[in-house]
Amino acid sequence: MDLFFILALGVLVLQRSCNLLVAGVDTLSLGASLRENQTIISKNGTFELGFFCPNGTTNWYIGIWYAQIPDKTIIWVANRETPIRNMPGVFSLSTSGYLTVSDLQGKVIWSSNDTQQAKASRASILDTGNCVLLDVQNSSQTVWESFENPTDHFMPTMKLWKGLKLSSWKSPVDPAPGPFSVLLNPSPGKAEIVMQYKNGVSYQTSGDWTGRYFTSMPRATSDTKYKQEFVVVSPTKMYYAYWLSPKANLTMMGRQFLSWDGQLSFYLWINDIGWNLIHNSPHTNCEVYGVCGAYGLCFTQVNIQSCRCVQGFQPRNSTVWSSREWWSSGCVRRTPLTCSASGSTDGFLQVNNMSLSEYEAALQNTRESTLQGCKTACLINCSCTAFAFINSNCKLWFGDLLSMQADSNDRQPLFIRLSASDVSQLSAYAGRSSSSRVVALSISIPLGVVVLGTLFIVARFIQCRHARLLHKIDNYDTPTSLTTFTNKELKIASKNFTHKLGKGAFGSVFKGTLPDNTLVAVKRLEGSTQAEKQFRAEISTIGNIQHVNLVRLRGFCVEGSHRMLVYEYMPNGSLNSFLFSKSKEDDKVLNWNTRFGIAIGIARGLLYLHEECRDCIIHCDIKPENILLDADFSPKVADFGLAKLVGRDFSTVLTTTRGTRGYLAPEWLTGMPITAKVDVYSFGMTLLEIISGRRNSDLSVQESQYYFPTWAATQIQKGNTMGIVDERIADKLDIEEVRRAVRVSILCIQQDENGRPSMAQVVRMLEGTLEGDVERYERSLQVLVDYH
Repeated sequence: MDLFFILALGVLVLQRSCNLLVAGVDTLSLGASLRENQTIISKNGTFELGFFCPNGTTNWYIGIWYAQIPDKTIIWVANRETPIRNMPGVFSLSTSGYLTVSDLQGKVIWSSNDTQQAKASRASILDTGNCVLLDVQNSSQTVWESFENPTDHFMPTMKLWKGLKLSSWKSPVDPAPGPFSVLLNPSPGKAEIVMQYKNGVSYQTSGDWTGRYFTSMPRATSDTKYKQEFVVVSPTKMYYAYWLSPKANLTMMGRQFLSWDGQLSFYLWINDIGWNLIHNSPHTNCEVYGVCGAYGLCFTQVNIQSCRCVQGFQPRNSTVWSSREWWSSGCVRRTPLTCSASGSTDGFLQVNNMSLSEYEAALQNTRESTLQGCKTACLINCSCTAFAFINSNCKLWFGDLLSMQADSNDRQPLFIRLSASDVSQLSAYAGRSSSSRVVALSISIPLGVVVLGTLFIVARFIQCRHARLLHKIDNYDTPTSLTTFTNKELKIASKNFTHKLGKGAFGSVFKGTLPDNTLVAVKRLEGSTQAEKQFRAEISTIGNIQHVNLVRLRGFCVEGSHRMLVYEYMPNGSLNSFLFSKSKEDDKVLNWNTRFGIAIGIARGLLYLHEECRDCIIHCDIKPENILLDADFSPKVADFGLAKLVGRDFSTVLTTTRGTRGYLAPEWLTGMPITAKVDVYSFGMTLLEIISGRRNSDLSVQESQYYFPTWAATQIQKGNTMGIVDERIADKLDIEEVRRAVRVSILCIQQDENGRPSMAQVVRMLEGTLEGDVERYERSLQVLVDYH
């Protein structure tokens, strides 16, 4: 009996050991399986395959995720429509040569058999994140792969063939197919990517492929950190693919991801920083078709999106609506319509400053030439839900209204159909008689004054300066995404502000470590009116935006007289410490490839500020000191204390000169309206310094070289372009890139702002996809030489 027990125990231990061995390799052989907590991992350790359960649910799925990062990012799901309830099941490569997912009772709930062409001998997870099955007859032949059965991720090296499509998750915790998809245009001969809503409406397109990039997304698809190709085999057989550029740091990982709310985003993982957004399409959630569901009105303010039900409607599902994460369930009428064969008693609610999708399939134009005629045409048709009368044109909408956006532009009103009772109730609320309002006000105002006066007297005794200033900051558009820290928390994080990283005009910056071991930089502003303005400016600009080339603001502290800003930590400090160092040591001298990459990164950050934010943000102080470098020497534009958020018409005149001498555009001194071209000028000066490794003005050199731009222009005219390059790197250059950079810098520092390129043109010129204006370049050189 004892011998039998020992043998049985040995078998169990051996079986357990075999099961554990499965988790340490990248391959499943015929008959092998994975259960709870067992995984297979790609050879380079990047990707892992196994069971997972989304947070807050009891559903289990087989998926693939990044193995070595704390953020469990799922890139593929097998049984996305058929989860296993309450407990993991079994993932196997059956002896028949097919992948299967089964519950613990043995019921198969998913199989690769549906799309697999032949039986397999083994399954492997590759270093690209692709799960492949290899043929029984030919072990080098792939018979099935997850890349050809994608979910919501488009990974490097994956081929998006015409006929394949990505589909979003249904919600943040439900991987079932959602309403949004990404695919190649199914029309024969069309070489473009389209984003579609469930009813087939295309709400975003890439434009045609030019051979190098897509016409509607040239910046998004020409990023030097990755390369791309579009291969046309025939009018109906073609694919698009991308991969990380060899110039990209090997520690970076990239992915494109179609989110559950309909945005296609490209992210790079950077060590010690996390997932960094490079670009997304569309730029705002409100441009996504149906993002707020039926009768949901989308608002975008400082890049924060939210949804509200149109008046007369209420959330279809109040629980998910109040979560502020999943609005696409939409809204329903409070009171049903009363349209019938005998007529309708419905009315219309007038909604102003709102745009509605013009490409709705249910949109119809009529010949009605008056507002009343348009209203009647809608009213007599029980399916008509709204109408608009724009420039003497009558437009009718049928079915639920989707993709409604709040729009500050002056638009003709939209009339939404409501029950008569709802219309009268809303009208009564909005249009009370003036006499009733006067009576109400005559009572409420004196009473309110008495109450407020009493409260004010009490508050004067108990309020402190902290409360007054905090109120001031709260009313200054503080983003909800930022963390509010206490002074004590930041003292602990910074070890009582002992490790100083640097000092500026209005305060010092210290290194800190948060409780989760995240490194941060804490800027402690030192009391002055100007410091308070800088504090508020930083929060209202960089606090609301994120970009891979803009420093990330994590939070702030407002406590008594304390004003602190908490940023992501940049281990390599500021660009000026490398450019102007006299050291010839390799670790302090940036090579040309790194410098050129920094220049393009700064340009992309400024392009985002100028053109891709809702309002234009002018930085006003671009210089090497305000360019920070992460662990991979990727640049981050920082210090937004002087930044100005302006309208798209650039009508604002900044009366106070902002910026730093040597980088100030001439128009600062003229009183003319300031535009984003002041940043272009500063960027041109900074680019010259990146090329040369010296200040644009330098008293330590002979007088003829003191103002470097004019001396450089003289050298260029003499044909000695390479003579202006930092001598420490002069033997290892890409000559074409140097010439491009020099040409861009000269064009950017023209005296006439109208002659300077936009940052979009700067990026394209640096990338080599746009030629600079040769005539203007030559003229700019001559102006600089004459000035000298």
